[in-house]
Amino acid sequence: MQLFKSIWFRCVATLLAIILISGVSIAVLSDVLYVSPEERTARGITKVYGRLVDYDTIYDVDSKEYTFDKLTSEQQKLVKQEKGEITKIYTIGADELLFQSIGFNGFKNGTVTLWIRVKNQNNKYSIEQVVLESNKSQSLIGNLKADYYKNFELTDVTEAWKNGQLFVTKGEGNLNPVAGATYSATAGNNAVNCVIKYVGEVYDLEKN
Repeated sequence: MQLFKSIWFRCVATLLAIILISGVSIAVLSDVLYVSPEERTARGITKVYGRLVDYDTIYDVDSKEYTFDKLTSEQQKLVKQEKGEITKIYTIGADELLFQSIGFNGFKNGTVTLWIRVKNQNNKYSIEQVVLESNKSQSLIGNLKADYYKNFELTDVTEAWKNGQLFVTKGEGNLNPVAGATYSATAGNNAVNCVIKYVGEVYDLEKN
């Protein structure tokens, strides 16, 4: 009986109670806060289009059905690139593609994730819209204003790909710099460049 009255026992009992309550709380919150891949997709599409539109999935890193293994060997080489990674690809209607792409080499080796909307008109592909999804470790991401994302809109991805005119923060190419957030801008550029390379090679734009 003396054991149950000791400070040591009460400390251990209190600690065990805290661990038990915390474990139960985490389990409950995990269920309540869980967002399914389908819901994440719906949120992303709504962010781009302003509403949920019909879509078909080509690839989704979060899906158990549209996995990396289901891609062609050519697609596999292009979704995982040196400076970025495409994590989701959808077809929207008959003439649009929607990509979620992560750009590497941001501030503190962080990333910038973008939604990139590509339109096909008579085999001429254009970037219609770029929307920020999220970032990792980019403390100056707020410096990337609307004009930064607007600058990604390309009327002819074909020409950009054929001529090697990828987006850069400095040097030769499609210049898209941002004062005070060079690393974050670079990561964003890399995300878009992944899509340009994917579309350019998978849809064989260099032969058009």
